[in-house]
Amino acid sequence: MATALAMPISINPTPQKRPRLPIATASGLLALLSEPDPTLVQHALTKLLSVVDTLWHEVAEALPDLEAIAEGGALGGGEEEEDNDDTSMAVDNSGGAAVVVFDTLTRQKAAALASRVFFHLEEPRQALRLALESGNEYFNVLSPKVEDEAYVERLVNAAIGEYVKKRRGEFDGAAVVSGGGAVGKEEEEEEELDMDKLQSVVHLMFERCYQDGHYGHALGVAFESMEKDKVAEILDRLLTSSTTGSEEKVVSTLKYALQSAQTLITSKNFRVEALTLVASTLEQLVLSKNGDYSLSNTKEAACTLVLCRQILGEAEAVGKMITLLIDATTKATDEEGEDTALLGLQLCFDIVDSGDEAFVTKVAQCLPKQVVVEGSSGETDANDTRSDITWAYFSNAHRVLTGGFTSELSLSFLYKNSNFDKLIMTNLKKALEERGMSRNSVLHNCAVTAHGYLTAGTTNDSFLRDNLDWMKKASNWAKFSATASMGVIHASHTTEAMTLLEPYLPPSAPADDPNAEHPTVSATGGYAEGGSLYALGLIHGSHAGSSTEKRSEASTFLRKHLRNSHANEVISHGAALGVGLTSFGSADLEVVGELKELLYTDSAVAGEAASYAMGMVLVGSGAGNASSSAGEELAELVAELRNYSRETHHEKIIRGIAMCLALVNYGQEENADATIEEMRGDRDPIIRYGAMYGLALAYCGTGSNKAIRILLHTAVSDVSDDVRMAAVIGLAFVLHKTPERVPDLVRLLLESFNPHVRYASCMAVGIAMAGTGDSDSVALLEPMLTDMTDYVRQGALLGTAMIYMQQSDTCNNRKIKIFREKLANLVGDKHQTTLTKMGAILSTGLLDAGGRNCVISLGSRNGFTKMTSAAGLVLWLQHWHWYPLMHMFSLAVTPTCTIGLNKDFKYPKKFEVQCNSKPSVFAYPKKLEEKKEEKKKRVETVALSTTAKSKARLARKKAKEDAESGGDSAESAMDVDKKEEEGESKKEEGKEEEKAEGMDIDGEGAKEDKPKKKREPEPTSFRISNPSRITKAQAEVCAFDLDQRYRPIRHAEKPYGVIMLTDSTPGEEEDLGAVKTPAAEEEADPPEPFEWTPPGHPDHPDTKVDEKESGKGEGDEKPAADSTAAN
Repeated sequence: MATALAMPISINPTPQKRPRLPIATASGLLALLSEPDPTLVQHALTKLLSVVDTLWHEVAEALPDLEAIAEGGALGGGEEEEDNDDTSMAVDNSGGAAVVVFDTLTRQKAAALASRVFFHLEEPRQALRLALESGNEYFNVLSPKVEDEAYVERLVNAAIGEYVKKRRGEFDGAAVVSGGGAVGKEEEEEEELDMDKLQSVVHLMFERCYQDGHYGHALGVAFESMEKDKVAEILDRLLTSSTTGSEEKVVSTLKYALQSAQTLITSKNFRVEALTLVASTLEQLVLSKNGDYSLSNTKEAACTLVLCRQILGEAEAVGKMITLLIDATTKATDEEGEDTALLGLQLCFDIVDSGDEAFVTKVAQCLPKQVVVEGSSGETDANDTRSDITWAYFSNAHRVLTGGFTSELSLSFLYKNSNFDKLIMTNLKKALEERGMSRNSVLHNCAVTAHGYLTAGTTNDSFLRDNLDWMKKASNWAKFSATASMGVIHASHTTEAMTLLEPYLPPSAPADDPNAEHPTVSATGGYAEGGSLYALGLIHGSHAGSSTEKRSEASTFLRKHLRNSHANEVISHGAALGVGLTSFGSADLEVVGELKELLYTDSAVAGEAASYAMGMVLVGSGAGNASSSAGEELAELVAELRNYSRETHHEKIIRGIAMCLALVNYGQEENADATIEEMRGDRDPIIRYGAMYGLALAYCGTGSNKAIRILLHTAVSDVSDDVRMAAVIGLAFVLHKTPERVPDLVRLLLESFNPHVRYASCMAVGIAMAGTGDSDSVALLEPMLTDMTDYVRQGALLGTAMIYMQQSDTCNNRKIKIFREKLANLVGDKHQTTLTKMGAILSTGLLDAGGRNCVISLGSRNGFTKMTSAAGLVLWLQHWHWYPLMHMFSLAVTPTCTIGLNKDFKYPKKFEVQCNSKPSVFAYPKKLEEKKEEKKKRVETVALSTTAKSKARLARKKAKEDAESGGDSAESAMDVDKKEEEGESKKEEGKEEEKAEGMDIDGEGAKEDKPKKKREPEPTSFRISNPSRITKAQAEVCAFDLDQRYRPIRHAEKPYGVIMLTDSTPGEEEDLGAVKTPAAEEEADPPEPFEWTPPGHPDHPDTKVDEKESGKGEGDEKPAADSTAAN
């Protein structure tokens, strides 16, 4: 009580409210829902809403009643009356039974409560359906309560998903793709959501994004729902809401919009519309005259704008932008103008890297060229306001786009930095010869092809020149293929192409005499001649950046032989493939007409090559499609090809035409659907085979679910093994931008009973994961290396070799070394079949392709799919049917060189890149070491003691006989005994010396411990010189050092490919290297200037020396000057 008395007494105490205990059960409130009084029902709903997040499992039992109330009050049946805002009950006694009708507020509360229960039951679609009926008070999208954020966020996501699905259905016309499965029955049976209410929720979400400044989120939803008006509205709001200082955020949002449009929008037509809006917004930034935006942000916007216009295929707009950038040299300060012009050159390199030769040529045509007025001594037009510096930049731009400079860069890098291990080919040749396998034409041909892969683009043909007798074993088509491999080795070496191939080229009419007749072509032979024409095409067509002029000259030369070689199908075959390579992507109607004439000769071999060549010429044109921009003549031509494929009986021609149609539809996406559907429905399996490759190329890199669904359906349902094989391989092309999806997708197909499907799965994984060294993918293919079927083992070897391309010896816990040893052992294993050995030999070439500086890559660094690589890889895969197409591998590989250039296109040797990784991770594999044969040491003959005694006895006997004959003999006998004693004493002394030396070694050597070399820890980072090999994986851990003298024009990009550099101290002396062709590299440097005088001339050094010597005295011992030094 003392404690109570000590407490202060309050005169006017206020009663304190006791905290309410949480409701333990909702059964009482749920019972009120069945009451006829709507006031009680509404009270129960209000209370239940406050406890539903904890007692939802009890409320779930009353869901039918809640939904009945939400739908209009049907507890007692009857019809719904008009909505009332008050809480009164309407009772209809006309029928004799009381019908309870609830007002709007009660129904909304019931809907909100039921929605919350479905939310906790993880059924967002049902929760959304009821939330749409609950009104803004209980489903507030713009400003939700803190406790409701998770609920609102989840339902907004569900609303966006449903809205996107409905909008896409409307956009696509609710078309169902045949072969991909119909729309799910569950979706059809589900209750439809109110589209207007859904749209209002999504639009409220847009407003919320505007308030929060999350324009990227809003653009993503607009792209997925394919609302062009909303995209335009968001971009307008983005520009109007931007203020000074927020320019960087605007540019980054637009850059994100560009990337999202490529990944989120599945329809090509809508993507074009959306990107057009993004491009127009970017132009307002770049071309604005108010000067609010900083130069750096304008540069970033300019790069994004050029990329956007390139995706749209608008060459004229790209050319205009590059012209504006280079022209800035005359309008800005020296430093700013030079940086802007260098940015224009950097964009030229990026455009060439995309591999679209036709687009590159159109861009070059839009750039200004300096016109020299005749009779003005080299001066330009007086009306031209551009300076010589500006014209020099334009000249360099043309050199990059059409002058073949990028091709020269790759050639120079591969030649100088080649890490080709000649011992690999030596061991391979030896292994084939030991077992007598060199007589096997297939394996010999594969070995020559593997040599081409190993030295692709390096111009290193020393092994072939040193082993000409081995090369001469090739005959017939193997001879054709061996000659064509020269084109792979010398790819892009256009300046010396005719000189290199001159011994093999077929005779032709003199170039200087247009009236001269072409020599008559024999109907037989011509394998080396045909192969040389094919090689000429490979040299000029392997790189997208080769010189347009040189390519045109080669095309003219090849077309001349094409027209005059119809009598010989071998030469026609080589000429046709060469023409296709040199006219790649040109869509030249005249060239196609000449190839069509060869096709109509109905020669199986020549007709197949003509079909492939037409596909290369028309690649990506979309000729014959309804929405194609190609001319009517090309459309008619494609229709003729389809008809001819039904008329001819040659499978080779049918396959060639099928692949031609596939190449024509490259990148066409849904525009090619009609053509592909027609081909898929054909009775001929070869046409369906072409349809699979056509689908893969049409949706190459898009990740289209529709295309994947069709390919997977065909892979398990078609009756033809070849069609199923093509369908599985097509997955790698469609998903090449997300390659990690391919191994998971084909995991089950690798266990298929069909060996063709297993082979294709191995190739698909290899193509998708090429150059990554992914351990999981290698483990996936490992069981296939011991498959029962030989060509499945071949596919597993090829796929694993692709994955291991450009990987160091430490890759995959050094398992790559085990794989290399396995390849070497398989070639010499007499128990392996020819197809397995073929895979091992080709894998040896793939593993170290291009002097270990090349990798299979379908994408450019800007995210484009490289047309030349995609088409080349598809044609290379046709070696399954025709071995000479193995050389198309030259188109599919890309040099992984990083080279920094200054404004004069010379590379500063002091520019370096920082690599934040251990050097061993990305080092070249160690070269093989030749096993040295140990010289056999001559073993000294051991003299037995009995032998020595017998010899001594014989010697004494002889001495005794001599003694009997004379006195001198006694002395000789004594000498013999002395010699024996001396020999024995020397032997004993030698043994003692050896023991003594041994004791010294054991004693003194033990005392003097030699210092052991400590293994220094490997550095965690290192610097890479310029130029150097940097793989794509390595580029991710590399960074630019911005504190050095030379800095990249775009320092935010990864150090990969060609990099234009700015000089921070232009006045200082530079250490530069020039880009030279291999022929120029081999030339000796010119001697220093000197004056030559003939012997006997007064100024000749020898004459002066003689004069000095004649004037010296006899005692003068000073040596004469060295006359040779003076010379």
